[in-house]
Amino acid sequence: MKADVPDKSGGTAQVHNVRFYTIKPRGIVCLAYSKVLKCLALSREDGSIELWNMHYAPFLERVIQLTPESQVESLAWASKRLFSVDLTGKLIEWDLNTLQPRREQSPTGNALWCLDVNSAETELAVGSEEGHINIMSIEQDEINYKLLFSKQDGRVLCCKFDKPGKRLVTGTMGAVRIWSVAKGHTLHTMTLSDRHVIVYSLQVLSDNTIIAGDSAGYVTVWNGANATQLESCKVLDRNVFALAVNEEEDRLVCSGMKPPLIRVLSKTQIKREDSVCERWIKFLQREVHSHYVKALLVIGDRIVSGGQDGLLCISSSTKTRAYVAKYAPYLQGKSASLAPSGNLLLLRYPQSLDLWRLGVPRPGERQQLGLGSSEQLQLEHTPEKLLQLNVAAHKFIQAAAISPDGNWICYSTAQELRLSRVQREPLGLQRLTTDLPAELEPASFIGFFKTQPQQLWLIHAPSRQLRCFSLQEEEEQVNFLYSHDLSPEIKTPISLVEVSPCGKYLVVAATNHLIAVWQLRGKKAKHLLNLPRYKAGTTALAMHESSSRLVVAYADGRIVDYDLQERRFVCETAEHFVPNAHLHSIRGLMLDAQNPNIVMVYDEVHLYVLESHQPEDHTLHAPQTKAKRLSKSGSDAHETAKLKSYRLKVRFNRQHLLQVCRLGAKELVTVGVQTKNLLAPLPPPYQRKKFGAA
Repeated sequence: MKADVPDKSGGTAQVHNVRFYTIKPRGIVCLAYSKVLKCLALSREDGSIELWNMHYAPFLERVIQLTPESQVESLAWASKRLFSVDLTGKLIEWDLNTLQPRREQSPTGNALWCLDVNSAETELAVGSEEGHINIMSIEQDEINYKLLFSKQDGRVLCCKFDKPGKRLVTGTMGAVRIWSVAKGHTLHTMTLSDRHVIVYSLQVLSDNTIIAGDSAGYVTVWNGANATQLESCKVLDRNVFALAVNEEEDRLVCSGMKPPLIRVLSKTQIKREDSVCERWIKFLQREVHSHYVKALLVIGDRIVSGGQDGLLCISSSTKTRAYVAKYAPYLQGKSASLAPSGNLLLLRYPQSLDLWRLGVPRPGERQQLGLGSSEQLQLEHTPEKLLQLNVAAHKFIQAAAISPDGNWICYSTAQELRLSRVQREPLGLQRLTTDLPAELEPASFIGFFKTQPQQLWLIHAPSRQLRCFSLQEEEEQVNFLYSHDLSPEIKTPISLVEVSPCGKYLVVAATNHLIAVWQLRGKKAKHLLNLPRYKAGTTALAMHESSSRLVVAYADGRIVDYDLQERRFVCETAEHFVPNAHLHSIRGLMLDAQNPNIVMVYDEVHLYVLESHQPEDHTLHAPQTKAKRLSKSGSDAHETAKLKSYRLKVRFNRQHLLQVCRLGAKELVTVGVQTKNLLAPLPPPYQRKKFGAA
C-alpha cells in the first residue's frame, strides 16, 4: 500500500496496489488485418477471437467467445467479411454485429489448418489435415463449393494465392507446391533438402517470388515462374513460424521459436562484376517476446506480433524510430468490483471469481509528502483470499459484480446468470435458485446502484434491454422492477456502460461511436440525448458524483467533459497530453467527488492526474454545429461558451495496469499484472548465448 499526493492542496490518497490478480497467458495463434475496417482480428489458444480497433491507439473492441476445443487456426478478411477455420473442420463466416456465425461449412470433414483469400476477394482456399485443398467461392455474399484439388501427402499447414489469383502455393512436410487454381493440379513441386523439414509459413510477392519459413530455421526464396531456388538464409536456430512483408515488399519480417527474435530482412541490390541481383539482407532485429512467436503482421511501419506469452506487441520496423508497446491478455470489460463497506474486492477470471479482503495499514504518523511522491506503508492486516467460485471449463464468465454492501454477488456466462447471497458466518455463498424472475437472463453488463445497493441492473445483449431488480435479503427473493429498450438508439454491439453514482443517468457507448444518455426516473427511463459522434472510438466513460457532467475518453487521447443539463461541452483537451497516445489508449477514468476539477486517467502503462483550468492565452470554442444541435435554446451564449482545458499535474508509471477503482474518498485500488508474474506459468524462456559470454 502506498500514500500518493495527487494535487497541490496537500491531500493524500492511500492506494492499494493489487498484485495478486494472476491471469494466465492465453497464447496468440494467428493474426489478420482488414484495411477497409482498420480492424485487427486475432485468435487465442482458449478459442476466443478478439477484434481490435486500429484507427488510432489500439483497443479491444469486440470478443467472440469459443471453447478451447474449437481453437481457430487461421483467420482471413475479405473486405468487411471475417472468415475462420479450426481443428473441428469448420469454415465459419462471422457476423460482426451479433458476434455469432453467419455461415458455416465443413469443406473436408477433418481438421482445417490454413486459410487464404485471393486479392480479388472472390475465392478462398482452405488446407486440411488429410492433405485436401478446397477452393470456395465467396462471391455474391455467399460461400459455395467450387473445386477440390488432388490429394497430397501430409497436412497442409499454410497456403497463399499469388497476386493474380490463378495459382496457389502450399507448404507441407518436405515440400512447397504450386497449384493451378483453375484445374486443381500441381504445376511445380519444390522439395527441401530434408524431407522431414516442415514448411510453417509462406509469402508470395507480386513479382511471383515465393518465400517460405521452415522448421530448420531457414527462410528460402524461390522463383515462382520456373520453381528455381534463388537463395536460402538461416535466420533462426529452429522453427520459423511466421513471415510477413510490408506493402512495398522491400521488408521481410520473420520470427519463430529459437530464439524468439523478430528479424527484419531488407531487399537489397547487390552488384557482382557486370550483373546486378537482389538479395534479402539482415536489416535489424527486435527482442520483443521471451517465448516463441506464432503470428506476424506488418501494418505501415509497425510490426504486430503475438505468440505463446499471450502479449500482443507492436514494434517499429525502422531504425530511426524504435518503440515497443505490449498489451496484456486481459478480459474485455471490468475485471474488478469493489464492496467499500466490507473492504472486499471481487476479481473476475475466465472460469472463476475470487473474493478478497484488502489489507489494512498500521496506524501511525505519515510523512509529509511532496507532489507526485509516495511512501510504502506497513500493513497491520495483509490481503486475504476469502472465496473462490468456479464454473465449468467450457463456460466463460462475461460479467460479474459485488454489491456495495458486500451482501450479493452476481455473475453471468453466455448460458446462465447466477445470483448468490454472501454469508458472513460461516463464510460462504448461498445461491438463489427458486422463484427467480424470467427476466433474469444472461447479461453482458452487470452492476448495482451505488445509492441503492439492494437494486441490481443488467444489460441483456440480444434484446439490448436495461433490466432492474430489487433484492430482498431477509426473504432471499428477487423482484423484477422494470426494463427499458435501448435498441431504438443502439444498433451495434455495446462496448461501455456507465450508471451515474446518483443513479439518475445511464450512459451507453456502442461500437459505431455512438454515445447515448438516458435519464432514470423510478420505473421509467427517458432518452435524454446523443453526444456528437467523434471520429475515434470511445474507450472510457465516467460520471461526476455531485453533478450531471459526463467525462468521455477517446482512442486518439482526446478527453471531453459534457454537461447533460446545459447540453454543452464544459472542458476538453486542447492537445494530447499523453506522450504515447498513438500506442496506448485510455483504459479508464476516475473522478474526485471532493474536487470536480481533478480527473485521474490511466492506460496500461501510466496513471495520470489531470486538472481542468481556464486557458489564459486563448479561448476554446465549441463547434457551432454541435452547439446548435445540443443546446436547449440554440442561443449564441452556448455557441461562444468558453471551454476549460486539462493540464497534467502528475504521472505515475505502471506495468500492465488493468483497472483503477475508488474504495473511499481518499482510498484507491489499482489492479495490474507484472510481466514476470504473467509469464510464470510458461516454460523457462529460451536462453541464447551472447558474444563474449561463457
